[in-house]
Amino acid sequence: MGPSTSIARTDAILPMTDEYMQQIVRGQKNYEFRRYLIQPSVQRVWFYLTAPLSHLAYICEINRARTRKEGDDPLIEDGLGNREFNQHHPDWNHYDFAYRVRSVYRLRRPVTLQELKSRYGMKGAPRSLVYVPGKLMDDIAWGDQERIL
Repeated sequence: MGPSTSIARTDAILPMTDEYMQQIVRGQKNYEFRRYLIQPSVQRVWFYLTAPLSHLAYICEINRARTRKEGDDPLIEDGLGNREFNQHHPDWNHYDFAYRVRSVYRLRRPVTLQELKSRYGMKGAPRSLVYVPGKLMDDIAWGDQERIL
C-alpha cells in the first residue's frame, strides 16, 4: 500500500486548550462540542494544544455529529457539558454539534508547531479545523500511540 493522503479526509486537526483536553483525557468530558459540522468521513481528531504548549499531542476517535434539533435524542448526561448541550444553555449558543469521544491516544512524541510548519507544510498554528497532511499520517501511525482511554 502506498503513502496515505488526506484526500480521504479521515483525520482532522482541531485546536484545543490543554485545560479542556485534560478533561477529555480524564474521561470527565466525553463529547467535543463545536459550532460547525465535521464531515462524516472524519474518524479521528488530532488535537493541537494551543500556546504555551503549541504542539500536536493527542488523537481521539470520534463518532459522527449529534445535533440538538427538535426531535433529536438528547445526549446521555454523563459528561461535562452534556446537560448544557441538551438544555440549550445560553453559554452553549451555536454549539450545535456534539462528537462522542470513543478513545484517546497520547502521541509518544508531540509534534511541535515548528515541525508542523517545516516538515508538514502547515502555514501556522491551526485556528480551526484542518485536515491532517498525508505525510504526517505516514510518519505517525495513530494506532501505535499510547492509548489512555
